[in-house]
Amino acid sequence: MKKYLFEDVPLSIPESKEEIKNIFSELLLQKSVATVSFINPEIFLAQEKNPLLHDYFKSTEYNFIDGIGLIHAINRKLGTSYGAENRFPGTDFFDYLPDDRKTRIYLYGSKIENLENAKIKLENAHPNIQIIEWTFGYTKFDGDFLVEKINSAAPDILIVCKGCPLQEKWIWENRANLSVPVVFGNGGAVDFWSDSVRRAPDFMIRHGLEWLFRLFASFSFKRLRRQMTLVEFLVKYKRGKYDVREMEI
Repeated sequence: MKKYLFEDVPLSIPESKEEIKNIFSELLLQKSVATVSFINPEIFLAQEKNPLLHDYFKSTEYNFIDGIGLIHAINRKLGTSYGAENRFPGTDFFDYLPDDRKTRIYLYGSKIENLENAKIKLENAHPNIQIIEWTFGYTKFDGDFLVEKINSAAPDILIVCKGCPLQEKWIWENRANLSVPVVFGNGGAVDFWSDSVRRAPDFMIRHGLEWLFRLFASFSFKRLRRQMTLVEFLVKYKRGKYDVREMEI
């Protein structure tokens, strides 16, 4: 695996799915809380303007790349030849878990019906996981009460799906009191896992074009404005504005 500083945010690029599975196998054995993330150009631009997000992504153990634009920017700056196979979307997270153990998952976020459907579909698709508990995203219980509920369930992994930056803010404020080996935010992943929102066709996923599918599948001016941030990122990296350098591991 290689690590790069993109500006001052560390990005991790595993060589293969087998390597990322080994990473999570090791993280699950830790006694301390490890935070990871799956970061794309939209999130990268957001952290440039949000000091809490910036500090959050600088502090995570691994920031895996979930956005082909970051891959292209690294290639352009350093002459590397990474492709779509080096992109690891957070929506595919359960494919990165070890096969030789049952991993206990706690979900926090989304609607009750989506969580219920996600549990059924995920456990059917992945015999190596168990959704042991969930809390819907609009609960009034937060802070100490919710942390105690999560810790009592004793999950291996807590996935917070409240959207960026709310999920990162919640993790940042509560992770010191969590007793969970791995914690991360995963946006609207529960909605995809429950099939309440359709994912892009496989060929679009492979080529990093999910953003285009989502723009047209659920068009709104709000989503259009969000996707226009990709133009800002594209212009910056095409002009070589970003400093990218390899880190020693």
